[in-house]
Amino acid sequence: MDRQSFPFQEQDIRRVLGSPEGQKLLQLLNRDGGQALRQAANALRSGNTQAAMEILAPVMETKEAAELVDQINRK
Repeated sequence: MDRQSFPFQEQDIRRVLGSPEGQKLLQLLNRDGGQALRQAANALRSGNTQAAMEILAPVMETKEAAELVDQINRK
């Protein structure tokens, strides 16, 4: 996948995942043993952003994930 087509820079990802909210979000995404997260990462590597979003949607659409994302976006 072309790095320029990915909407986030590496430093953005490190900042988010280094935050307490990012760590909680990562825990949510790993509840299934990380299977969905690995599938989404593979889809992103293949350039299939839509598939990655669909894979993560069941978790990301939960109230808990939405609140964490909101907190991250406010920082």
